[in-house]
Amino acid sequence: MLNVHVLPPIPGVRLVPFLSAGVEPSNRLFQNFPPHYFEGLFNRVETMTTADIVLFPHEYVNLQQHIEYLNLHLARARGAKKPFVVSAYQDDPTPIPIRDAVVLRSSAYKSELPPNDIVMPAYVEDVGAMYGTAPLPKGDEPIVGFAGKAGFDTWKDALRYAIKNYVLLYGPKRGGAYFRRLALQSLRRTSGIKSTIIVRRRYSAHRKSIEVPPEEARREFIRSIRDSHFTLAPRGDGNYSMRFYETLSMGRIPILIDTDMPLPLEDRIPYDDFIVRIPWQECGRTGEIIREFFARTSEERLIAMQCAARKAFEDHLIMPQFLRAVFSQEYLAHLQVGRGTEVVITGRTRIANGK
Repeated sequence: MLNVHVLPPIPGVRLVPFLSAGVEPSNRLFQNFPPHYFEGLFNRVETMTTADIVLFPHEYVNLQQHIEYLNLHLARARGAKKPFVVSAYQDDPTPIPIRDAVVLRSSAYKSELPPNDIVMPAYVEDVGAMYGTAPLPKGDEPIVGFAGKAGFDTWKDALRYAIKNYVLLYGPKRGGAYFRRLALQSLRRTSGIKSTIIVRRRYSAHRKSIEVPPEEARREFIRSIRDSHFTLAPRGDGNYSMRFYETLSMGRIPILIDTDMPLPLEDRIPYDDFIVRIPWQECGRTGEIIREFFARTSEERLIAMQCAARKAFEDHLIMPQFLRAVFSQEYLAHLQVGRGTEVVITGRTRIANGK
């Protein structure tokens, strides 16, 4: 277990979730954890000199607003020759412009991932432990589930969608709604597939922007996963999917539309043993691909995939387990000691070196 020095927090600024579970009120839905959930991740030490690594206690989006604080503690860590870790649990996949930082991030593109960035799973509850993980028998037809946003709340939303996905963005960098709608269209027109699809005009894990009462939305969401062999799990606004991890948690098979998406711990987790990965270029054939996959897969194999999905989540991808792996001696190989204090804030072109 690593010795970690957590820097003093900025008063009034939200802490990273694994430092504040059960402590700070939040409008986040389905991501609230008891205080003991993240215990035992590392050995917390009071001084930088006795630490293996230094941890910034706030998300990068908050640190951007406190450049003097960021600059001060970067200089301290580099002066002490200590590697430092920044959390970037955000939709924005832009590389973090802090030289030599080790970044824990959720959203990224594999082809653009800096060598010192570590892709993290989403903060999701263990819905499998809450609602069950018994494998679903094969039956006669593949059952594909989806419950979430794939519609438009207003004509303005539809217009923004069209401009974003047909004018401004291209390829794997189109928004999640584009891939959801394309895959859902394919599933609807493909014969021999039973789908349990609930399309929302608005769907969110935030209390203030969810379309229906949270309890109702959660019941429908869980049922769509539990009662399906496969769950459609393309990217959201960021290049990652919370639904992907919730599906694994329940021991079901996610359909990952691969938008150049890195996955956590890919060097040790054989994802293709228990997911269906569809290149983004083939998203419009999702229905055909699933029907063909189901036809050539035995019931024994289908059940084994469901069990392997649950085991991968339980052993590696539930957030406390993932963080224990990261905060270990093995992961010291990922850390580099910084040799400067230059920080360029995207969109501001600021240099955090006291000048």
